[in-house]
Amino acid sequence: MRKIRYLAVFLVLFAAVIAIANIDVSIRQGVDGRLRHIHMPLYVKWTQFLARHYEYARLAREITAGCRTDEEKALAILEWTHDNIRELSAGAPVIDDHVLNIIIRGYAVPEQFQDVFTTLCSYAGLPAFLEKFYDKEHKARNFVSLVKINGKWRVFDAFYGEYFRKDDGEIASVEDIVNDPSLVRGEEVDNVVINGVPYKDLYYSIDLRQVRDGITLRPYRQMPLHRIIYELKKAFGIEKEEAINPLR
Repeated sequence: MRKIRYLAVFLVLFAAVIAIANIDVSIRQGVDGRLRHIHMPLYVKWTQFLARHYEYARLAREITAGCRTDEEKALAILEWTHDNIRELSAGAPVIDDHVLNIIIRGYAVPEQFQDVFTTLCSYAGLPAFLEKFYDKEHKARNFVSLVKINGKWRVFDAFYGEYFRKDDGEIASVEDIVNDPSLVRGEEVDNVVINGVPYKDLYYSIDLRQVRDGITLRPYRQMPLHRIIYELKKAFGIEKEEAINPLR
């Protein structure tokens, strides 16, 4: 009799697991600004999520192999991103989905370069996120990457493969650039003009208010444990979704 009860409990639990695993869920994909929802069973979504997590971790390890410092890791990932991702050609559809798909396609719009870079930095153990900076009149904007190295948010531009150093050789932080805008210089950006605004003038509006204790930055939401904690925080109203979402 006891065996029958155990079997009945097992069958009920098994049926419940199967039912939950097959709950209909969706992922979002943007194509040229048009958003669509792709439906799939929950277990498929999580299987894909875990596969992406593994690939990010593997790739970050591969790129930073032999690096001894956080700065070396960030620069190795910056070089890899700049060398392996190409700018999307004119007329090609702009696809906004997962970072891994950007890496596989090998083509991206400028802000997606930052998405790839910050995700791989995070998997290499470096807190990172992308941010949009404006000129004084808000005529133009540019997405750049901020990576926390030695306690400071350092500025990188993965699209141009640029970062900025102070006279003492240290990579410039946000605060350094605010105090000395002339630090924004480099072979790749000196002659860049965006919507009529020189690149160096696009660091006027800098807002780090979203970087606060307890926030789950976008790259960390690609990691299973961080993602579960993030979803629980959202469910209980402890945390809102990160405001940055450049393509949607």
